[in-house]
Parts: sequence; C-alpha cells; structure tokens
Amino acid sequence: MTAPLDDSQRFWDAHARRDPLWAVLSDAGKEARRWDVRRFLQTGLNEVALMFYELESRGIAVNHGATLDFGCGVGRLTQALAARFPQVVGVDVSPKMIETATALNPFPERARFVWNGEPHLQQFGDATFDFVYTNIVLQHIVPEITAVYLREFLRLLKPASILVFQLPSHPRRADDPLPESTAVAMADDAYQAAIAITALPHEPIKPAEVVTLDVDVTNVSGLAWTQQQFGAIRLGNHWLDRTGERMLQRDDGRTLLPETLPPGVACRMPLTITAPSAEGDYVCEIDLAHEGVRWFRDRDSAVLRFPVVVRSGGVEPARSIASESRSDPPAGGAGAARTSLPQVAPGDLTAADPGDFPMHGIDTDRVEQLIAASGGELVLKSADHSCGHSWISHRYVVRKR
Repeated sequence: MTAPLDDSQRFWDAHARRDPLWAVLSDAGKEARRWDVRRFLQTGLNEVALMFYELESRGIAVNHGATLDFGCGVGRLTQALAARFPQVVGVDVSPKMIETATALNPFPERARFVWNGEPHLQQFGDATFDFVYTNIVLQHIVPEITAVYLREFLRLLKPASILVFQLPSHPRRADDPLPESTAVAMADDAYQAAIAITALPHEPIKPAEVVTLDVDVTNVSGLAWTQQQFGAIRLGNHWLDRTGERMLQRDDGRTLLPETLPPGVACRMPLTITAPSAEGDYVCEIDLAHEGVRWFRDRDSAVLRFPVVVRSGGVEPARSIASESRSDPPAGGAGAARTSLPQVAPGDLTAADPGDFPMHGIDTDRVEQLIAASGGELVLKSADHSCGHSWISHRYVVRKR
C-alpha cells in the first residue's frame, strides 16, 4: 500500500472498531452508537430507491448485472443494491469494516465483501461490472488516488454501462453563490397528492417494531414539485388512536422525494415507520411534508390511513410489508435473505477516537477531463449537498463508451 492508504486503513479501522455505523453515516445525534441498525440500513434502501428513480425518470438505462459498491463500509448500500442486482461486490480499504459488513450481510448468495488496500482495483478484470456506485467516499481520499480510482471504475465497466459517483469540487469560495432558502411555499393548489400502498400489515406487529412500507406517491396537482425551487418534500407518517381522532405521535418516519416530481407522475418510495411502544390498536396516517412550510393535509390533500394492531406476540417483519418495486429476485436471492440483526449498533466506545474525517475534492473541470480521457461519457451532473454548505460538490452519472 502507499503511505496515504496505510494511513487511511488505520483511520477507518479505528472508526470501525469504535462506532462503524456513525463513521459511515454521521447524522447528528447518531454518534456514540445511537444508530438503530434497521433504520441505518433503511437509509441505504431509501438512497438507492431515490437514485434509481432519478435515473429512470431521465431515461438512463442501467444493466442489471454485476455491481460494484466502492467504499462499502459496513454494507449499507451493498445490501440495498443486492435487493436489485443478482451479484454485488462491496469493496473497502478497512478490513474491520469488511468484517462487520460480512457479519451483517443478509444476502450471502448475492453480495460479497472484499478488502482492497491498493491505489487501484487490479484484483478485478476489465469489463467486469454492469454498474458501479460510490457515494460519500471519494471525498475522504486524497485527490491523486481518487483520480486513479475514477479511471479504474471505467476500466471495470462493460461497454454502455453506468457509473454513478459523488465528489466535491472545492471548498466554497467567496464568489460561489450561497445556497438559497429552502423553505418557499408553493401555490395552495400545488399541495395535492395521491398516496397508496399495494399491501398493508394485516397481522399484529410487535411494540416498537420497525416496518418498511413501499408507498406510491402521485403528484395530482398542476405544478411540478421542484425541491431546488421550493425546498425539501418528504413522505412521512403520524400515529393516531384507534378512532383516528386523537394524534399520539406527530412525526415518525421520513423519506425524501425525488428532486422533481412533475404533474401526473408517480414514484414508489420506501417509508420506514416504528410501531408505538405500547400495545394497542392504532391508525397510521401517511402524508407529505413540505419541510418548514406545511403538511399537504393542511391544504386538503388526501392522506392514507390504515389500522395497525400492536401486540407483544406480534410478528417481526422479515422484509418490507409491500410489493416489490421490481420483479421478484431469483430463487435463493433476496427472497431467501437472513434477517436477524443485532439489537444495538456494533462498536466499542472505549476504543480510541481517531478524530475528524478528512475532506478532499477535485475541481469539476478536472473530473470531466478524467471521465473523457478514460472512455466515459458524462450523462448527467447535478448539485450534491451531502458535504453541507462549506463545499461545492456534484453527483456524476457516466456511461462507458
């Protein structure tokens, strides 16, 4: 290994020993092993579902064959991809992350995890993969090695296959425009949605059980819901008493909708909800929240309500309670997934804290040059906000020529 990768392996191994879920997804309030493992993994399903909606809505076809998840960590995105692809390989620089990912792997026949400590991916042959994905990973790698990995991704892709990656360009400069306000009210008649679920939980479920629903959302208004213009719109739910008249919990699950949902267009998004902790009969209400503005119901949009029975002897859902948004997986694949998960997040808080995450970027002009020189065609480049307001970052969709 090179010295930077030696340092990187030690750094990420230390995070993997201490608090690997937070190291992968450092949401505020989730440090010190506070991530619920199911909710953590659900963020991967949400991210992949949103990504594929964006690709499909733009007519970008993806070949559903062998897939590479680069910088896989504990397998958050690898697992989500394995629900869609017949073969997924997760690669990471940290042996400890690979060990944890393997222990959490519910798809042993579809997903495998491989350690890579080299500034290349030569352990994989040319034209091996049909799809390559990496997110919030390259930003932690020094630019000279990231440039090599970008070339490697395109070498590994089969012709006409797709690479999706996120990478910062540079720290925000004085001449870069500041992000605009994200809470702008839409016209009242824009708050009209149709919400549906193709299957509902009919059996009792356990108190505090985590359940994932596949929810179909249709924009039935005459205005496009454009989040760049109006701000975040999320699918969410409330818990009401059995009569549906008294609200017991206003906010539970949240899933971000696609960046733009035109009039008359529908999308299917996973929504993770947590059953009330007390036994009883409840009503779950699903609605859309225009964050910082209002719930759609406040403008007389239809909501979805359904009864839920919570009992200590209820079933523990083995998978999402809803129909799949794709064809059934092959026998022995996702349908045969092992579903047992640890009750608490892995890690040991007595292990030394390795410190803050390093941040790096490559100027977007240089990235586009690398793509072209490596046999890729830039299909789509969009603003990315995963680095916060202090960095200018982009998500790139590239097709191998």
